[in-house]
Amino acid sequence: MKKQCFIFQFLALVTILGIFVSCSSEEKTKAKKEEAITGQLGVVDFKVSGSEAAQPYFEKGLLLLHSFEYEDARDAFVEAQKLDTTFAMAYWGEAMSHNHSLWKKQALDEARTALAKLAPTAEERQALLKTDLEKDFFKGVEILFGEGTKYDRDIAYQKHMKSLCAKHPDQLEVSAFYAISLLGSARNGRDEVLYGKTAQIAKSILAEN
Repeated sequence: MKKQCFIFQFLALVTILGIFVSCSSEEKTKAKKEEAITGQLGVVDFKVSGSEAAQPYFEKGLLLLHSFEYEDARDAFVEAQKLDTTFAMAYWGEAMSHNHSLWKKQALDEARTALAKLAPTAEERQALLKTDLEKDFFKGVEILFGEGTKYDRDIAYQKHMKSLCAKHPDQLEVSAFYAISLLGSARNGRDEVLYGKTAQIAKSILAEN
């Protein structure tokens, strides 16, 4: 009974995280255009390089990604790309929409195709990125959809995201994706220690908001 209760609480935290991650009272005063696009999904505080017109669609995609609405998230990221073909993080988002950590599923070819739309190689993609944070997120996605078995890539990606938490301690998006990477690295059935660690990260994010 305790195990069932723990898992329920954990899943509830993940669901809440998907709804409220990166919200802030200050950001709730954003322009009406952004509010119209994101609707009731929430508000993100994650500044990336891209045109002003495309930003709301990227933010919508990010919110949907946190809510595990992968197809809708992909549509939003693609819309951002249409408005700004140089919007690098929109291609990152499209690729990430093909990684379903909770269900241990990944559409590897589709994710690689999404990244190749920005540039054909990891080195060329890195050269297009404008901030250290964007470069770090792309290094992660290159690991996640790189060479090796899915298990090896999941573990390496989780370690990379953990290192980013130390490098970018104030970035809630980094913490959120690290939490999900922990779920993706679970292999031996119900890992309560790992789930508990993920829940603690979720709690810390909620405490910030």
